[in-house]
Amino acid sequence: MKTARSSACSDFPAAAVAEPVASIRYLVIDCLDLDRSAAFWGPLLGLAAGRRLDNYLFMGPVLPGCDLVLQEVDRVTADKSPVHFDIQGSNEDDFDMILARTVRLGGRIVETVTEDEYELTVMADPDGNEFCLNRIPSPGIVASARYSVGGV
Repeated sequence: MKTARSSACSDFPAAAVAEPVASIRYLVIDCLDLDRSAAFWGPLLGLAAGRRLDNYLFMGPVLPGCDLVLQEVDRVTADKSPVHFDIQGSNEDDFDMILARTVRLGGRIVETVTEDEYELTVMADPDGNEFCLNRIPSPGIVASARYSVGGV
């Protein structure tokens, strides 16, 4: 289990927190057309479109442990940032603790989305910036949800 990291520029002592911390797992970009966005972001970042899941297109790694995901939406609006990140803990047991910690730190739950292959909670930070907290799916779901860059 990962615990809070210490930082030379942090005002919060890491030793005081023995709770799991989240990692950025996905950088998500809203788009109106998945194919058009894949044709832009793929060549720009040297990625090939991977697995489609509902209105998501997985493009592959952009940073160690962090994949780019395109999310098709009905409209892009000025009141919601078209770029957000998804976070998750090291294991499924971390989800509830990270959710509670997020709320304790001033975040709020916007909505929970439960599908056959995934579950996530849309959260907002104290300024209203949205991000998603992903529940790590069970091993059977993970095995069926694997994708490879360049297609499934």
